[in-house]
Amino acid sequence: PAAADSTEDESGSLAQQGGLFLAYFFMQSGISFYMKFVLSKVKVASDLVGVPASFLVTASQQVVIFAMCLVFIVGSRLIGKPYTPKKLASRKELLLVLGLSLSFALNIGCNLLSLSLVPLSLTMIIRACTPLSTAFMQSLIMKKKQDITGPEWVCLSVGVFCASAVVIAQSGGPSGKASFAFFFGVAVCVMSLFSSGLDFVFKGMLGTDVKMNALDTNCYMALPVAALTTFIGSVIAKPVSASWAARFAPTMTDLQVFTKLWQVNPSIFGYVLISGLGAFVYNIFVTFLVVKLSPATGAFAGNFNKSATILVSLLILEGNLAPGWRGYTIIAAVLGNITAFTTYNILKKRRQSKK
Repeated sequence: PAAADSTEDESGSLAQQGGLFLAYFFMQSGISFYMKFVLSKVKVASDLVGVPASFLVTASQQVVIFAMCLVFIVGSRLIGKPYTPKKLASRKELLLVLGLSLSFALNIGCNLLSLSLVPLSLTMIIRACTPLSTAFMQSLIMKKKQDITGPEWVCLSVGVFCASAVVIAQSGGPSGKASFAFFFGVAVCVMSLFSSGLDFVFKGMLGTDVKMNALDTNCYMALPVAALTTFIGSVIAKPVSASWAARFAPTMTDLQVFTKLWQVNPSIFGYVLISGLGAFVYNIFVTFLVVKLSPATGAFAGNFNKSATILVSLLILEGNLAPGWRGYTIIAAVLGNITAFTTYNILKKRRQSKK
């Protein structure tokens, strides 16, 4: 009977983990596809698609997230179990929150900007290089010597090489026949990659030095991020998608995009607000997943989901591959990128488990 109970417990645990992995896949992939839809696919008018206003979309999301945090705090008081966010006790903690806010604003704002200009699969492939950018930022900011073995460096290098091959193939080959907007989108995606590495560094410092949980972190940085992205979106003009360029201008600020959107079809703002609710739910779920399954398992699940999202986007949502050698190069490089970073995660997990 004891053995039978043990078997049942193990089966239940595996089923629970499988359910969490499946939920994580649908949430992570779903929010990626949804943001691509909002930024470049949603029909605004007969000759206008997408909302190419990445920084103001980010600001809107952060306002929604802050509102949800307030609802949670007020709700906890109403049910007699009041929750109080951890207080920032020093100037250092305040500076860490502001540093995180800046890196997060650039990370998400630039990532969404690249989504509005280049295919989702390409942004995901570039963003898969996050382990390398994080290691670089840890060395630069924390003066931390990276504990990375030779085989792990090989995997990182192969992954970056494959990502570069996809960029070259999708741009039209070595001659680079793609538009300026395409190359600008690739450049800001790379910028978001290093901002993401800096984001991870600040989050790690807040989690270890300040002992701040995910809810408190989101609550404290929401308004600073909203202010920073609102400023950037209001003063900096950047290339917009083809339909907006044809109807209005090739470069616009996010504020100009939002103003035109309000004039043409204000109901589209509902999609932007829904993305804020999705971002809040996703952040809470990821925190729960990491606590339930461990950070290493959560990272592995995230890597698998990213790989699946790339393949689904490339083979189903983006239509036909580029003709000739470019199509074969894209498929081979995508598989190489996925294999390289999956192998890197496996090698890293094995090395850390032996310590």
